[in-house]
Amino acid sequence: MPGTDPYVKVLDIEQTLADLNRAMDQLRRERDDLEIALTTAVEHGDAIEAQLELANRQLQREVRERRAIEVQLRQLVATISQKSRDLEVVLQTITEHSDQMDLHWLDRYRQSEDSARRDPLTGLANRRMLDERMADEWARARRQRQWLAMLLCDVDHFKTYNDLHGHQAGDDCLKRIAETLCQELHRHNDLIARYGGEEFVLLLPDTDEVGAQRVAESIQRAFEKAALPHENSPHGRITLSIGAAAMIPDEDDEGALFAEVDRRLYLAKQQGRNLIVASS
Repeated sequence: MPGTDPYVKVLDIEQTLADLNRAMDQLRRERDDLEIALTTAVEHGDAIEAQLELANRQLQREVRERRAIEVQLRQLVATISQKSRDLEVVLQTITEHSDQMDLHWLDRYRQSEDSARRDPLTGLANRRMLDERMADEWARARRQRQWLAMLLCDVDHFKTYNDLHGHQAGDDCLKRIAETLCQELHRHNDLIARYGGEEFVLLLPDTDEVGAQRVAESIQRAFEKAALPHENSPHGRITLSIGAAAMIPDEDDEGALFAEVDRRLYLAKQQGRNLIVASS
């Protein structure tokens, strides 16, 4: 430009260069910021992608678990429904046959109770039934002022029978003894019990001492007729020693009658066996 100072031109050029340098620096800074931003975006993008992948896998697993639970629930509902139908059938059957079932279980209960009161070997009453009947008959005889008799029988020399023939033969012999005793009682309220081992008890309601002795003598004759063999017995057969007693109860202790027949049985055995002791 004519008339322009050369120094001024130089200054303008320097100012222009300075402006260009500042512009270049700004561009470099913006480029660096962009690179940082891009790098950060890439890194964040990878993290987000990883999180999305993890969330996707968790979702798939939850879906599978839910489907499995739904299957189990359907199966459970089906099972409960079937059990409900089965229960309805059972209840209907019970309702329709309740009378027969009651009678059946009552019969089973009675059989069980009876078995608990029976000697398994001989089928006679056991100690439990004897004690129950004794308490009842004693109380009844006391109220009504009636006689109550008892016989305590012991098989003579039974240990030597077992030693000679063995316990199986001894058990068979006890069964035959029980059968013979049963044949000598004819009243429904009389009771025969196996007291233990080779001892037998006969409980005779409404029977005095004379009647008790007659029953004992009938038993002795029955065993003489039966002639159950016993080689180690002085008589060559099974014999019994018998203690017999009768009382009109005047106290609560029914053990008094048993104590007396036990004492008389001891006397019968002491005096030679195969005897009846029916009086003091």
